[in-house]
Amino acid sequence: MACRVDEATPKNELWYNVPASEWFEALPLGNGRLGAMVFGGVKEDHLQLNEESLWAGMPENPYPDNIGKHYTRFQELNLEGKYRVAFDYARENLAISPTSIRSYQPLGDLYLQFDHASKTDEYKRNLDLEKGVSSTKYTIDGNRYLRESFISADYDVIVYHFKSLNDIKTSCKVRFNREDDITKHILENNILEINGQIFDDPNGYDDNPGGSGQGGYHMKFNSHVAFSSTDGNVSFNGNELTIEDATEFTLIVSAATDYNLGKMDFDRGIDAKKNSYQKLQSVVKIPYGDLKSNHVAAHQKIFNRVYLNINGPSLDSLPTNERVARLQEGKEDVGLARLFFQYGRYLMMASGMQRAVLPANLQGIWNQDMWAPWESDYHLNINLQMNYWPAEVCNLSESLIPLTNYMEGLTERGKETAQKYIGSDGWMVHHATNPFGRVTPNGSTITSQIANGYCYPLAGAWMSLTVWRHYQFTKDEKYLKDRAYPMIKGATQFILDFVKENGKGELVTAPSYSPENMYINPKTGNKQLNTTAATMDIQIIRDVFQACLEAEDELGISQLSPKIKEALKKLPKTKIGADGTIQEWYEDYEEVEIGHRHISHLYGLYPSSQISEQTPNLFKAAEKTIEKRLSKGGGQTGWSRAWIINFYARLGNGNQSYEHLKALIGNQLSLNFTNLDSSKIFQIDGNFGGTSGVAEMLIQSHVPGKIFLLPALPTAWKDGEVKGLKARGNFEVNMKWQNGKIVEASIYSPVGGEVTLVAGEKSKAISLAKNETTSIKFN
Repeated sequence: MACRVDEATPKNELWYNVPASEWFEALPLGNGRLGAMVFGGVKEDHLQLNEESLWAGMPENPYPDNIGKHYTRFQELNLEGKYRVAFDYARENLAISPTSIRSYQPLGDLYLQFDHASKTDEYKRNLDLEKGVSSTKYTIDGNRYLRESFISADYDVIVYHFKSLNDIKTSCKVRFNREDDITKHILENNILEINGQIFDDPNGYDDNPGGSGQGGYHMKFNSHVAFSSTDGNVSFNGNELTIEDATEFTLIVSAATDYNLGKMDFDRGIDAKKNSYQKLQSVVKIPYGDLKSNHVAAHQKIFNRVYLNINGPSLDSLPTNERVARLQEGKEDVGLARLFFQYGRYLMMASGMQRAVLPANLQGIWNQDMWAPWESDYHLNINLQMNYWPAEVCNLSESLIPLTNYMEGLTERGKETAQKYIGSDGWMVHHATNPFGRVTPNGSTITSQIANGYCYPLAGAWMSLTVWRHYQFTKDEKYLKDRAYPMIKGATQFILDFVKENGKGELVTAPSYSPENMYINPKTGNKQLNTTAATMDIQIIRDVFQACLEAEDELGISQLSPKIKEALKKLPKTKIGADGTIQEWYEDYEEVEIGHRHISHLYGLYPSSQISEQTPNLFKAAEKTIEKRLSKGGGQTGWSRAWIINFYARLGNGNQSYEHLKALIGNQLSLNFTNLDSSKIFQIDGNFGGTSGVAEMLIQSHVPGKIFLLPALPTAWKDGEVKGLKARGNFEVNMKWQNGKIVEASIYSPVGGEVTLVAGEKSKAISLAKNETTSIKFN
């Protein structure tokens, strides 16, 4: 659009006036494959480093003896309603070690020790989201210094630059540390080389009582560190690099592993040392100015696709931590919502796009622990799904390519599981996995392996809907034919083979559970997880079936459509319980924990669209369901709070969405603005889920043929503008609003198509040719 709101252009910047004192205050950089947390210390700076594929463990998909026989009996006992007996039978006959997997690990820590005084006169460190650059500016004795860090996607290296703005000669020592599994030495050309191979000690610590896998020497990895672009003198002392009398220098860090996605395994045919060294050598002679300008241009090309401004007092001049503190005191700062939204887009770029080979994990790409919480794995009972909720609507569709590549590997392994378990030609994946393709049930203990693993066989089917959504947003027919449809078809085939008729002639899932929540079995009075036909299961099945029907219709084929149409007639309906809320299980059970973090029975409200204004009774019951959860402490984790933001957006209640967004930002983020869950554990899904929630407040396209503009605008966002949000059908929307009403909008489509724009009570049908843009005014 031609004009913007009458307000200074907002800064997309996190900034602080003190260095980071711990990891949760450091600032994240990434190019999808490499990650760094920058601390910004004056006398000693610290970069904690990651490489996305550096995982302990090896491929393991254990199957118990006579799996088909015992799994069938497990299903039968659940169908008979003998849930405790079924669970005990599974513990006896289906549990198998290793119940779990090993962890994602850090690459190491880089320390730069400067010959500075510790005290500074002025200090500022920041992360410029638009440029993808972290900077530290400080003054000592009147002399100014500047450091800048970024991770180049084009050159695939970490770049750290120091400059004395007053040409003061400075010296610096550089060392690389890692807790285990490395050797270090200096090459003759003053390059620090780190050689590593993970040793999983079979007699060492194991975070999972049920076992995490076979020990031994596993993944190999390497890193190289060297100075370039300097006027100083470079040398070494032991395994440390030293630079003396420099007014400026650039430090380059490269890294590689021998992981092979095609094999979902480490591959001794890959020379990690050679790959790392070559990456470093390709960069060391390039001037820093060229490296930076190249990086910024490439980063901005993606980041600047979406612009958001919300009118309100500008508080960009305050440090980010002070702004959050003000929010906690109840003071308004609409700019934090905008900053949080753009930060989520930045984190997706940095952990799931560009050079990424693997999807963003539970921590995106940033992890400091040798054994991360929950292994920093791929949780498929909401967490990985939530990671990708903002991808399409926030104009970052390329992030689905690494995810799709990875999912294709999982589905291949999941075919064996589906065949062995139930004789199906489809595929199945359980609730947690890793880069080595664990598809069999996974849990930290035997009990968890049964409850969270065996009882949730639809985790992979839910993930397939993320791939389907990529087609809905892009309308890429080749992607549909070659990638999305085979995955959806395999998930559908598994479901058709898996569901069983109950005594009422309905098709139900057995085993089943509502992720991680327990109910009171009225027959025994016992707490129970496993059941049949939990509400979420049936809602997921409806969406998978519908996706397969639409895919086959668009491709002009009818391979599974007849069976799907018959099966759809027999699926149980979503029910309303005696208290007026959506029923979480097939029966109206009493919940053990009313304020549980998972709200799985509202999957149909979001991310699905089965519960909407077109189903008014369910729509009303959904709102009561959220209120019930919140009345008993719901939303206690960041990702759960983020889900609630999306729920209220779908309910059209922008003020409640905004209240929960403020609660997430004010109470559930660390100082570096990343999502923290219980016990100070970092999970990035809260960032991504919250980002999708902001987008959902501004635009919705889940109703076929319609795009809703400002469907859940909070009162506090009276005037504003957004550019570049995407809608299903591959439409890109810009809009400006005043006094809560759309005053100007434009819509563009690279593929063409017809859609109706809805703005409050007004609507307008639009027909676009390929690459056409049209403007709309709402008087």
